[in-house]
Amino acid sequence: MKKQHKIVAGILACIVVVFLLAKGGYKEKEVSTTKTPTAPPAALEVRANDWSLGDTNAKVTIIEYLDFECEACGAFYPIIKQIKEEYGDSVRLVVRYFPLPGHKNSKTAAYAAEAAGKQGKFWEMYDVLFTKQEQWGNQQITNQSQFETYALEAGVDVEQWKKDVASAEVMKRVNDSYAEAVSLKLQSTPSFFLNGKKIDNPRGYSSFKLLIDNAINK
Repeated sequence: MKKQHKIVAGILACIVVVFLLAKGGYKEKEVSTTKTPTAPPAALEVRANDWSLGDTNAKVTIIEYLDFECEACGAFYPIIKQIKEEYGDSVRLVVRYFPLPGHKNSKTAAYAAEAAGKQGKFWEMYDVLFTKQEQWGNQQITNQSQFETYALEAGVDVEQWKKDVASAEVMKRVNDSYAEAVSLKLQSTPSFFLNGKKIDNPRGYSSFKLLIDNAINK
């Protein structure tokens, strides 16, 4: 019950930030939200540069737009991990970035994960960022240096990682994902799509499992 309350509280906090973003309460310099929206069917196709786990022919594909600093995303992390462990390759998990401007280090964390991914260590960095979220989240300033420690824990070549994390390629990848999330009119993080359809965030593992099982048995 406590975990469910944390999920709900985190979702509400993230919804407030996205609402303010939609109303102009935040100004995002690096990404323009005035571009023509991407058609949802194309946006929800799994692409070659997506970070994904599971069989490409899996009957169930879950796409998650997340913010590494969002407490609700952190609360869903063990649920997603349990899904991966139980279903293995029969469920394909895809992760995309939606770093909310109200979080000082959410975009920095996304850059850190993307840069680790260039060395084949995205999922290791994904795990470190969420398991350490209480240490680095909710800070009032952007702090790049702390993520170097996490990169070491993820097992990357830190000198190469420092070059990649500041590269135009990594920044564009994160910013494009953010712009896509805005074009899809997403209202909170995490936002989940199951087989291309937006779903309400499940209340816990059992609820998520029921959705997955129903999709598999269709």
